[in-house]
Amino acid sequence: MSDFPSRVPEWVRWIPAVVLSAIIIAAVAFAASQGPRLAAGPGPAETNEVDDLNFSVFTDEGLAFIEEQRIPRIDLREIPIEAESLGLPASGEVVIGPHEQDLDYRLVLLASGGDGGARFTTWTFTIATEAGEVRELRVAPPREITFGTFRDVEAFAVESAERFGYAPIADGTLLELVLAAQESGQPETTRTESGDRIGLPTHLEITCTGEAFCESVFVIAVE
Repeated sequence: MSDFPSRVPEWVRWIPAVVLSAIIIAAVAFAASQGPRLAAGPGPAETNEVDDLNFSVFTDEGLAFIEEQRIPRIDLREIPIEAESLGLPASGEVVIGPHEQDLDYRLVLLASGGDGGARFTTWTFTIATEAGEVRELRVAPPREITFGTFRDVEAFAVESAERFGYAPIADGTLLELVLAAQESGQPETTRTESGDRIGLPTHLEITCTGEAFCESVFVIAVE
């Protein structure tokens, strides 16, 4: 099987395969569920920066606190989640990141089922609302994993499968996606099946270009 040329960033080319594999394994392990430890908060805050239980709110004050502490915490244990209670629009999207200093966030989600939630190291995430309720979160993996060659992203998809409870994608899936993108001239997208290991339906969405360069994001349904 031949590799395809890609115009990936130079920093991607500098990462040796062994080091990249270590990064993938570490990133997946950190993103996995850690139930008993998930309730730990970022420390004291003003009452307008978090809610009464020290969970994040997304008002101007709350967003400023998130940027300062970089430990957003969202309680998803009692669904449906009212958007207004979190300072979110009734319908729309709120994007957190990238951080102005290129630092990562340590996103904590609490859920009532499965492992009780998960932690993510992420450089950006999006909260989507509709009809006054939180519907979905889209969480980017660490920078080293979000963008990469189709082989690197496929390796991450396989490594993350057990942690999130979805079936691993078949070998060669992203190569086929790259070939489809070359034929169509447009980026092509696939997704894993949904898993509920963390207590919320989660899948990994992957988009590849014809240049064999792919991007991945975790999609978490709040239902």
